Amino acid sequence: MSGELHPFVLHFAVGLLLTAPICDVLGLVLRREPLLFAGRWMTVTGTIAAVMSFITGLGAEASLGPHSAAGEALLHLHKALGIVMVLVWLPVAVWRVASKLPLPLKARTIYLAAAFSGAVILTVETALGGALVYRHGVGLSPSARAEPMVPPTARAR
Repeated sequence: MSGELHPFVLHFAVGLLLTAPICDVLGLVLRREPLLFAGRWMTVTGTIAAVMSFITGLGAEASLGPHSAAGEALLHLHKALGIVMVLVWLPVAVWRVASKLPLPLKARTIYLAAAFSGAVILTVETALGGALVYRHGVGLSPSARAEPMVPPTARAR
């Protein structure tokens, strides 16, 4: 079941955590507090979704069937990046919750560097997850990994 939940949950994390730093920068540049609040809550909810995605990913890994050695290597890298991503975003989200301001004034540069670093890690991890499924067939049923049948009429064209 968690194998089916993982792709559902992770898309929330990806969307929110890639958009949050952009909202923060735009809020700072344009001096718009609503954008800073949007960045704050996207960071918090996106981090919650990222933690849930990591947990469902562990469950998905436990339910995997046989797959290639290359898929196994990418899976380990994907998992390691998931741990790093959560370790980057969790303190950032806690900082945003603990701060009474929409974006903490002190060490704002450190916050933005951490948020954009987390977004880059998340992007790489997402690309690896896509490669796991679409290039190596990890997590797909044997029938889904089989060579597709081309109807005879399509070959004649």
